[in-house]
Amino acid sequence: MTRVRVATGDDLAFLAPRERITAGELESVLRRSRVLIAEDPQRRAVVGWLRWGLFWDEVPFMNMLHVVEGWRRQGVGRLLVEAWESRCRGDGQTTVMTSTLSNESAQHFYRRMGYQDAGCLLLPDEALEILFTKTIR
Repeated sequence: MTRVRVATGDDLAFLAPRERITAGELESVLRRSRVLIAEDPQRRAVVGWLRWGLFWDEVPFMNMLHVVEGWRRQGVGRLLVEAWESRCRGDGQTTVMTSTLSNESAQHFYRRMGYQDAGCLLLPDEALEILFTKTIR
């Protein structure tokens, strides 16, 4: 059974080469307890992670949701998102946000999870970035 826990500095060696942010920024995010790890306790293996920050310095914004190849379509992403939403709700938040490129299938996952389209951003030489919000009362 997959379990979710807050990432620690011990996870830096695993996460750093797989992340899109610098190791220094990742260390900062880990110190703020803004990374959740999904792991298979039997194999003691990380099977996914979710990293977030704050949009406008106040709204939780999921910056990264990654499920390790071979573990996809087994509920790991859903487990991570639900754990994150529960944590945000416990912190008194009522809205969360995320985004994905319009050419990525993740947009369908977020909509199935109850996220609603909230706008878009068009940057040069990139696909349309779709912004999503969800009320988590």
